[in-house]
Amino acid sequence: MTVFDMLPACFALAGAVLLVVAAVRRGNLTAVIKAHDLLPAFLVRLAPLAGPAEGLAGAAVLAGWLSGEARLLRFAAAAVALWYLALAAYLAVLLRRRGRVPCGCLDETSPASAAKVGRSLLLALATAPLVAGWPPVPAETGARLLACGLGAFVAGFLIIAGKVADLRGTSAAHGQ
Repeated sequence: MTVFDMLPACFALAGAVLLVVAAVRRGNLTAVIKAHDLLPAFLVRLAPLAGPAEGLAGAAVLAGWLSGEARLLRFAAAAVALWYLALAAYLAVLLRRRGRVPCGCLDETSPASAAKVGRSLLLALATAPLVAGWPPVPAETGARLLACGLGAFVAGFLIIAGKVADLRGTSAAHGQ
């Protein structure tokens, strides 16, 4: 299996890495969701479970890939793809109703944006093929590790690109 054969998996694994990073880095997601005032009270009460759930789903995708356990990988990939679809919908509604308020994606200050909606949709689409078992998990441990490393690199790139987009959006909003 070549690096080019693994590229689709790298993007899906990047989505999983981002969920783990978000679960570890994020501050008080419950307070951010309450401030948005978009969800009914019973869902807001479930907000403390959101961070651990997304971190667990991302970690399960990584564990399924690294271990070569196809059933775990497929189940976890389905959870991650659905999570990103739900996030895209939530961010789109948030952006429409509240504007560029902090979204709580990786921290408590970065604003909701069309770029974050698009990124969430792309990560959902990138993860969806894993649900169907494509690309197949390589038999070689080194190839699985390489794909995870490339996925982590892509995740880092997406974080940096998001921060740059946030800075650009902030300076454009202030007329600079």
